[in-house]
Amino acid sequence: MVEHMEELNLVLSELRKKLAYIVVLFLTGATVSFPFTGYIIERIRSDLLPDGASIVYVTPLEVIMLKLKMTLILALLLVLPLVVYLVVKMIFARFNFETTIKISRTWMLATFVGAIILFFIGASYAYFGMLPLFIKYLFLNAEASGAIATYSIFKFVSFVVTATIIFGLIFEMPLLMLFLIRNQIVPYKSFVQHRKHMYVVFLLVGALITPPDVISQVLVGLPLVVFFELSLLIVRIIERKKYVRVETACIDAA
Repeated sequence: MVEHMEELNLVLSELRKKLAYIVVLFLTGATVSFPFTGYIIERIRSDLLPDGASIVYVTPLEVIMLKLKMTLILALLLVLPLVVYLVVKMIFARFNFETTIKISRTWMLATFVGAIILFFIGASYAYFGMLPLFIKYLFLNAEASGAIATYSIFKFVSFVVTATIIFGLIFEMPLLMLFLIRNQIVPYKSFVQHRKHMYVVFLLVGALITPPDVISQVLVGLPLVVFFELSLLIVRIIERKKYVRVETACIDAA
């Protein structure tokens, strides 16, 4: 236990040495993204604000604080792949995981591209699919109760941005599961045996980030269930091909 703690401290020490690169990339991302935040806010308002609803700012600094928040989020998204790469690389090097987990440049490039694609698929599902229906449903529900929809620009845009990013990250699940199963960190059978438990977790996630109604939970939980099952299917196909290659090699060797 003590040895592992020492190794972890060494990893953190090396990560601090790379902090300068992370800070430079973060500041660069913040500088580049800030001028576009006004356009993004206007686009969100135009795309997702229901007809009949209005959007206001209630404090003098609300809009500029919203722009700063979005700038920080965009900069963090830009620097996140570098941080993950550095942490994984140093942990693997320190704990000699490369002896059991084979990581090539091709595999890392494919993983990086796959992660970006899955993130944009999840973000697109949230922004173009779930959020328009979800916000419209909430608006009509409030309107039927006699309420007048006047949204704070900070809260409205923050909600949209947060939900979009959360779904982008959630859609990374197939890639994560493939990595865990392929490298025998978590057995495939373990995911299959605990399938029902995972469904409950997905519904709980839907309940936590949406209002307490069935429609909202289904809009959030359903893609998680679909992606979970799709991940299991992909892993099963890949592992079956891997097993066939190994068996063929053994037969040829014999």
